[in-house]
Amino acid sequence: MFYSRSKIILSARLWFAAAFLFAYWFETGAFWFYVNRSESPYFVYAAVLSHTFAALSFFITRPKPRALPGIGYYYPRLAALFTFFMPGIGLLGISMTLFMSRVFMTSHGLAEEYKEKAFEGSGIDVDLPEDINVFLYEELDIHPIADILAGDDVGMKRGAVNLLRRIGSAEAVSLLRKSLSDENAEVRFYAHIALARLEEDYAQSLDKAEIRTKKYGSAQSYAELGSVYRKYAQSGLPEINIQEQSMKSSCDNWKIASEMVPENTDYLMRLAEIYIESQRFSEAVEIYKSTRSNPKLELESRLGMCRAYFEMGNFIALFHEVETMRAKPELESSDPFKKVVYDFWMNGESAYE
Repeated sequence: MFYSRSKIILSARLWFAAAFLFAYWFETGAFWFYVNRSESPYFVYAAVLSHTFAALSFFITRPKPRALPGIGYYYPRLAALFTFFMPGIGLLGISMTLFMSRVFMTSHGLAEEYKEKAFEGSGIDVDLPEDINVFLYEELDIHPIADILAGDDVGMKRGAVNLLRRIGSAEAVSLLRKSLSDENAEVRFYAHIALARLEEDYAQSLDKAEIRTKKYGSAQSYAELGSVYRKYAQSGLPEINIQEQSMKSSCDNWKIASEMVPENTDYLMRLAEIYIESQRFSEAVEIYKSTRSNPKLELESRLGMCRAYFEMGNFIALFHEVETMRAKPELESSDPFKKVVYDFWMNGESAYE
């Protein structure tokens, strides 16, 4: 489903190299036919035909005018023109030109500067910060990120965009999308590249997770693949239909993992959470009903049912569930967040109104 840009570039280079090999082979044949044209009058026609095939060799490359406008599209066509209209010297000249430019020429434009300064480091963290505002205030210490992006300091904006790219959460993506309409062209460029890099990072993470799943086929590999799909769906990058498909893939992989290791209740509880996030409330409730008899999972299961009933708008079922919780002995949990939520449902007078 996803293909990293590095694989596309490698494929384009291999096709381009193969085109050069065929071109040199045909051009050598054309030269041989022309030198020995005295042996047969048809050798001249063979030389012309072989020379034409040398130029046509570059059309075996796959045209990618959008993904790779250089090596994937324009360079092969330029090489074909030089080869056809300048027999012999054209092919040699374009080969030397591309080789020397690769060896001696380096880019010092805006894109290269951005690559070196704004994107130091690679990859994305699977565990992203929950609250972007807290993270940004800690990192920037003085100004909130929105004020920096609304200012005029391009250097600060570039740092802010780089920071947002490192965070990669849905809130960060939202701010990056707003920066696409910034009045400064450089900021628009930085934001566009940041979003593209985030998309590429997620694509690479999905590729690696899918490879591990196919290679090992373990419950852990399926759970990891489901986690990456979930992160991608919640990142704010995909369109709504891709987001829904990613959440469905996350559910499917977590379900496989939980079925492979039924005794691992963590997988089952994570699956229930993702069912709620995917608005598959009935399936989530069924899981929680099957696990609430487990003393270790009763608190989490009942909180999950309350969340499911609340988000689906079934306030009657929520009322009965809260009343059932109040009639039972107080449940304990080592997780302070779950304990706070439990106390809210137990002690909040208007929790279910």
